[in-house]
Amino acid sequence: MNDLCSRFLEVLHSEADTFWSFSCYMEKFSKDFRADGLHRKLELEAALLKELDPQLYAHLSTDSMESFTFCHRWLLLGFQREFEHSDALHLFEILSCDHLEFVFQQADSAHYEERLARKYRADGSIGSELQTINTDFTFELFICTAILVENRESLLQCRDDAQLIQFTSSLQGTLDLNSTLKKAEHHFYNYCRRCAWGYMNGQCRAHKSREQDFLYPQFICFKVIATI
Repeated sequence: MNDLCSRFLEVLHSEADTFWSFSCYMEKFSKDFRADGLHRKLELEAALLKELDPQLYAHLSTDSMESFTFCHRWLLLGFQREFEHSDALHLFEILSCDHLEFVFQQADSAHYEERLARKYRADGSIGSELQTINTDFTFELFICTAILVENRESLLQCRDDAQLIQFTSSLQGTLDLNSTLKKAEHHFYNYCRRCAWGYMNGQCRAHKSREQDFLYPQFICFKVIATI
């Protein structure tokens, strides 16, 4: 937590402002410092990598690896040691402002579901909803995925957790922020696109006779894509 608190003090130049800002931050992210929160975040990273790069996921999930625990420090400290100090501070600001977060699309999704529910009640039918996107996938997970995929060839050469930790430790201070952000946004876009087509295909199978209902969910999914 000292690493995180020092960022607020460096920017705010006030111990009082740092205390209250850091307190608010910890209220939001305190679960990441507990065992269940850590386990959940690593599960999400594994699930995202499985979606975007199944081969690399399968390799890192073998018995000789420690199931993505090497990503823990990256996610907990916001990649503070993987980038130059000024870039790490910039990235922390990006992640803290929730710019590219799926949670911002929940309002649109809820609005669509309400409209669809009213329509179903009007004609007496009931339909099941398919989740458009997994809002638990925060943008920091896409940053982590971008780093893994960028170094996939080296990671595929790792045969046990000792080699894995040695390699990931060698990345400290070597990553380029702009390049990583572009790749993370690219993976974010690909995930949105997959969700959009998966949602549309599921809706087509479930409601073949209601093609007019497909327009709004498509708008939601591609509105997410358009934010990039």
